[in-house]
Amino acid sequence: GGGRNFIHYFIPQQVSYAYHLAADRIGEILAEHTDATHIDAKVIDITRVDDKAEVTFEGRTPERYDLVFDARGFPRELNARDHIDISFIPTNKAIIRRCAPIVTASPNAPYREPTYTRAVARPHGWVFVIPLTAHTSYGYIFNDTVTNLDEVEADFDALLATDGIDDYEPRAVIPFPNFIHRRIYDGIIARIGNAAAFMEPLEATAIGSAQLQVGMVLHMRTSRAFELLERDSPTVNRFLVGNMLCNGLFVGWHYSRGSMFDTDFWRYARDTAWPRYRECADPKRVDCNALDKFDAMFERLRQPVIDQADWDARCGFLLTSFAQISQGLGYSPFNHQPRQ
Repeated sequence: GGGRNFIHYFIPQQVSYAYHLAADRIGEILAEHTDATHIDAKVIDITRVDDKAEVTFEGRTPERYDLVFDARGFPRELNARDHIDISFIPTNKAIIRRCAPIVTASPNAPYREPTYTRAVARPHGWVFVIPLTAHTSYGYIFNDTVTNLDEVEADFDALLATDGIDDYEPRAVIPFPNFIHRRIYDGIIARIGNAAAFMEPLEATAIGSAQLQVGMVLHMRTSRAFELLERDSPTVNRFLVGNMLCNGLFVGWHYSRGSMFDTDFWRYARDTAWPRYRECADPKRVDCNALDKFDAMFERLRQPVIDQADWDARCGFLLTSFAQISQGLGYSPFNHQPRQ
């Protein structure tokens, strides 16, 4: 903010670490280390039938299970009955390009030099740069109702040229919704990953969210009596939905603070998309208290001294993240819209 550079440490330095994962290898690794029966068939539908989940396959007899994790990705279409709209996040499309790797260590040796994910603000959105051992992935995230594809492609070319890259493999142009499913978990069917929610990755929330979803569901199903399932599942679902909405509010707020670019996209993020957040997150509409938690974070930041008891407070992200983003982007919590 204000022409300054700043680093946002989402976790204390030297305490915890993150790893880049190659998505095309994850399936292989899981197969090698999992004792399971593999069914190689396309899943057409998953429906609840009494206290079972019925899975309909293509070219195979349907089967019923006690618990199913639905990881089929984005829903075919969004509707207000099943999905919470979080369009206060201002993006809806990504252009993915694959470039040469920056990691030069031999494939079987650890790479000890630091490699970081970059998040680069651009006039029409932002670009992620993810270094993997086999390639470097670039993705330009934007909104195609604000900026046309040709303009974004041209700016993408300019960024790669600045990075010294003159050759790349175009991978995909991917549209995406920003949403949260209202029933992430109903006791029998547990939606995870992009079937549960999606908010484009300005902050990396996908793996941590999936771990929480799987871990919490398995804990409840293995440690609680089945007779308590109907009582437990709405509470678990409300927590999981609320956690995702807290993450979404943080992401949308981060966008709303803009960048050094005074362009259509960043004005749209600030003046059109973000003002919807109170309506979208209204507790009466979403059946959770994420908005109250979000407001409470700014109430804490308004204090001259933050009490030690509040250090571990969180709304998706810890209070330290709210404080660091506020300071780095030159934002005053006193300007945060009060609760109504």
